[in-house]
Amino acid sequence: MEEDKEDQESNAEDKLESNETETEDSPKEISLEDKVKELEDKILRSAAEVENIRKRSEKERAEAYKIGISLFVKDFVPVLDNIERALSTLKDTDDVNYESFVEGISATEKDIISLLEKHGIQQINPINEKFDPLFHEALFEAESDEHEPGFVTQVVEVGYAIDKRLIRAAKVGVSSKK
Repeated sequence: MEEDKEDQESNAEDKLESNETETEDSPKEISLEDKVKELEDKILRSAAEVENIRKRSEKERAEAYKIGISLFVKDFVPVLDNIERALSTLKDTDDVNYESFVEGISATEKDIISLLEKHGIQQINPINEKFDPLFHEALFEAESDEHEPGFVTQVVEVGYAIDKRLIRAAKVGVSSKK
């Protein structure tokens, strides 16, 4: 009986081994239609993932813009308050002290320039510099003995740039030959 039991166990082990080798040797074949469906599913999932990433990055970009502009406005509001105070002093009195008003406006201008610089915005004031069409807009040419042709002789409006990226070109007058 023990021999029969051992034989049965041996036969069972042999059957298991033969079944394992059969499944290893003959991989389960997938039809072409199933492969196509699987690939289509992967493509659709990838496209959906790309679209979700695009939407998420657009939302993050918009949020970053809002944060950036709010930081700038937070710094700008005190300057606006100074302008409003200056204007209210003109309205409330008949006796206007123009010297102090001009001083206040000059101080406010300095505050604004400082604020712009704090946020990485540089003024472009190219007086006596060579004309650069990337940063200057020529409004007129004027003959000049003092300057070589092609130099900025007058700045009508200063320009502004942030990290060498033009915000507004400086509007200038350029020297020409006599």
